[in-house]
Amino acid sequence: MSSAGAQANKFYEEVSAKREVWFAESRDGNALEFDVKDGKVSFPLWSSETRVQRIIKYNPELLDGFKPRKLSWDSFLSILVPILKDKRRMVGVNLSGKKITGFDMPVDSLIRQIESFN
Repeated sequence: MSSAGAQANKFYEEVSAKREVWFAESRDGNALEFDVKDGKVSFPLWSSETRVQRIIKYNPELLDGFKPRKLSWDSFLSILVPILKDKRRMVGVNLSGKKITGFDMPVDSLIRQIESFN
């Protein structure tokens, strides 16, 4: 399994167990997003606060001023999922490293993966 595959699998396991997701938010309240291939935008999520802190630490030139924010799984489903779908966002899972790599997928695929771990 690739590193990105292992990170994604860990994301599914941890989110399924803890029932929470983490994202990064700037000082002015904007959530971190990345442009990805084919003109799409990805909203990255992590399975722990530590993972968000690590990505910020490894990428200070890009992520200075961003802080980890927690969202319950239920709030993610009821509040954030409709927004992500409306904006046609992909979701990145447990992006890691200096190059900020990982898997980006449709929101519905992410939900199915998490639910399959229950």
